[in-house]
Amino acid sequence: MRTRPNQRRTTLKSRQKRRWAIYMVGGLLLLSYFTYEFFFDSMGYMKYLNMKRTQGQIAEEIKAIEEENARLRKNVEAVRHDPATLEGLARNRLGLVKEGETVFLIPPGAKQSPAPRPSGSPAERP
Repeated sequence: MRTRPNQRRTTLKSRQKRRWAIYMVGGLLLLSYFTYEFFFDSMGYMKYLNMKRTQGQIAEEIKAIEEENARLRKNVEAVRHDPATLEGLARNRLGLVKEGETVFLIPPGAKQSPAPRPSGSPAERP
C-alpha cells in the first residue's frame, strides 16, 4: 500500500532545511567577523605583532643609550678626579703646553724629507 504524501510533513521538513541553511550562513558570518576582528582589528593579532617588534627595537635603543651614558659618566669622573686625563684633554683639544716645552708646528701639506739611510745598508752595496 502506498502512503500519501503528507503536506504538513513536507512543509515542516522544508522549513527545517531553510532554518538550518540560515543558521549555517549566520554562523559563517559570525565566524568570519570574529576572525577578521582577531587578526585585523585596531587591537588585533597583527597589531600585537607590530607592537611586539617595536617594543624590541625600543628596548635595544634603551640598552645602547644606557651603555653610552655609562661611558660618558666614566669619562666625566676621569676628568674630575684624574689629573692626567685633564692634562691630555687640555693638550689635545686646547693646544696647551707646559712651561719650558718647545712646540714644533708643521704646516699641513708640507713635504717631509725621507729619513737618511744608515751606512752599510744593503741598498748602498753594489
